[in-house]
Amino acid sequence: MVAQVLYRYFSGEGTRLQHVLGNLFRNERLERLFDEWKLRQFVRAGEKFDITAHRHIFVYAIFGYVTTLDEDIRNWFIGKYILNDENIYLFQHKRRNANLLAQADAIVRNTDGRRLSLEMEETEGGLHRAKAVLTDGTVLCEAMSKSWRYARTKATKLALNILATPFRKELLSNPDYQSRVLAREEEKIAKRKAEVEASDAAKDAIRDEKKAKRKEIAQAIDRKRRASQAAAKIRKAENAVRTAAKAAKEARTMSAKKRRYLEDKKK
Repeated sequence: MVAQVLYRYFSGEGTRLQHVLGNLFRNERLERLFDEWKLRQFVRAGEKFDITAHRHIFVYAIFGYVTTLDEDIRNWFIGKYILNDENIYLFQHKRRNANLLAQADAIVRNTDGRRLSLEMEETEGGLHRAKAVLTDGTVLCEAMSKSWRYARTKATKLALNILATPFRKELLSNPDYQSRVLAREEEKIAKRKAEVEASDAAKDAIRDEKKAKRKEIAQAIDRKRRASQAAAKIRKAENAVRTAAKAAKEARTMSAKKRRYLEDKKK
């Protein structure tokens, strides 16, 4: 229903109106309506259902109810809550002037008061010829193509380029313009240099941080290795002491017969 209102009362291409319609019903706007209407006190949902994340669903439920009402009430509702002053900025968009013929005509009109128009004719070979003609009959330029539309576009661009050339020459020779261009280029170079330096500094910082972390890890591994080696030496010394004590004990308690047997075995 809102789309019908847009189509009937607002100007713009279909894509533009579709863009406006999408913005009018964006989730952020619907969630604000949910809070504005204080719908949470009327919501009934399960404990595991996230009401905050689905506020727009309940607003659509209100829209569904409004569609069942009289046309006057529907129109009042649309005007008050959807097509209101809050969203008026969506209709203030101005497209860039893409009409090349209008631009060329404006240059001629501002220069000497003449007007520019296009004349089309078809040649014997089936080609289309487009002529850019001034009001005094002067043919500024012409272009030919198999396509009627392309011939017009080509001639219009050529005429615009011819008309703009003197202005470009004057602009390029202007010292103020040259200084502004030079300053702009220097600013761009300085900005790019600063970005590169900042990027390099960030990379260096990350590299130093990784290097320090690797060094810290290596030191921790080395400390662990040294501690393990020290513990192994201690265990080895303790084992040697226990072995010597055991051998001494066995030597003290060993019988003469067993001692002679072991000595003979070594021989």
